[in-house]
Amino acid sequence: MRTPRRTKKPRRLSNDAARRLFHSTAELYLHACSVTGTPVRCDEYTAWLRMSRPYLSTLAQKVLGMSLHKFLRSKQLEHAQKLLLTTPSSIQLIAIRSGFGTETTFSRHFRAAFGITPGQYRASSTAPAASSGSARRAR
Repeated sequence: MRTPRRTKKPRRLSNDAARRLFHSTAELYLHACSVTGTPVRCDEYTAWLRMSRPYLSTLAQKVLGMSLHKFLRSKQLEHAQKLLLTTPSSIQLIAIRSGFGTETTFSRHFRAAFGITPGQYRASSTAPAASSGSARRAR
């Protein structure tokens, strides 16, 4: 008589590992959007990962403490900040490279998040007085 085979239980990721996975896959997805010049979309991100949106949205809320949409938007804004400080690219090009699609959409979300326009952010961050502020942020 044969005994039934035991199936292995799938390994579960720790919250920390899942958080790192979210961050690394989001950066890869943003890079893909940057290369193709397409806007970031939650549905496209979940399809890119070959996972269902409801599952990934629930997992993001549990692991990251924010919605999938807010998480992707925060990664876009983080990438845009870096580009504003490290490249001479136009605001329009940074909007496209950050996955916002248009300069108007980018400026609207940037202002909502930081209270100033991308141009004002770039100007204040490159001014001599702002260098001490950026040193405080680095700590």
